[in-house]
Amino acid sequence: MPMCRPTYRLAGSLIVFITTMLVVTDGANATKFAGEPYHLGVGARALGRGGAYVASPPDASSMFWNVASLAVLSRPEAMAQHAETFGSLLDHDFVAVAVPSRPESPWAWGVYGTYLGGSGIKITEVDSLRGRPVAVREENHGDWSLAVGLARKTSRWWHWGVALKTVIRDLPGNMAYGLGLDLAWYGQGRGWRAGIKAADITTTFLSYDSGRNESINPHVNWGGEVDLPEVVNDISSIVAVEAETYFEGRETAAQFWSGPISVDLHVGFEAAYQNLLYGRIGSDAGRLALGAGVAFDRWAIDAALGDHEFLDNSYRVSLRYILK
Repeated sequence: MPMCRPTYRLAGSLIVFITTMLVVTDGANATKFAGEPYHLGVGARALGRGGAYVASPPDASSMFWNVASLAVLSRPEAMAQHAETFGSLLDHDFVAVAVPSRPESPWAWGVYGTYLGGSGIKITEVDSLRGRPVAVREENHGDWSLAVGLARKTSRWWHWGVALKTVIRDLPGNMAYGLGLDLAWYGQGRGWRAGIKAADITTTFLSYDSGRNESINPHVNWGGEVDLPEVVNDISSIVAVEAETYFEGRETAAQFWSGPISVDLHVGFEAAYQNLLYGRIGSDAGRLALGAGVAFDRWAIDAALGDHEFLDNSYRVSLRYILK
């Protein structure tokens, strides 16, 4: 029991710190939905599980989902993803590398980059003859982020991590730049895993070259997953639940809300046959998600489909490789 007391003190300190930062960076000072391009998630396995991935065992995409889980990563990995988001509306690409800790160093680390963008923004001018706006050309738009993260194991089940990220927004005629910080915790035991990620904990400010500013308010992802009893030989399964909590008054744009606080739930189920073939189903904030994957030697290939009631479906494919 005495061994657990430092862990409880650390957990309490983390909760107090996150709560304080959320109060200090009140949602009223943020630009609602300014960070939406960076909240879509990455990796086909995660999408197939409905986005319930903050407590997943680590892989290269953990740099995005929960950098603290890299503390228990066993081998270095690389991942690449391409997605057609909302039909052909947006391209969504992601690359990442994650490296575990070594005997001579307790630190695990990783880097990732994302791109979300497309074309089709019509630039208009007023027709001098008719006095009406007309489209004169189309331009592209894009959001990029680049991050580096560190994770460390401090006890049997206490792991923490931090990720520093830069964000770039390219709109027709304007560019914006920002810098943000994510703080994360990861814990695991026999048959269970849990995680918390406080994203944009210090508020991520976007500064436009036009002089205008936006800010991305902190939000918290927290959840867990458990291994289910094996009913059929060689088939293992897990169920995961995650709550994505915002503090910017999203109200009816979220599944659940009260005052400035809103919550979207992510629920996922995954079954694996001999850790070779995978099937997944989930609820991504109430929207159906389906996925499948295959793993062989050092490779893993995953594909997923995300439904949307108003926009077209999203299709995501990711490739993961164990470096050595």
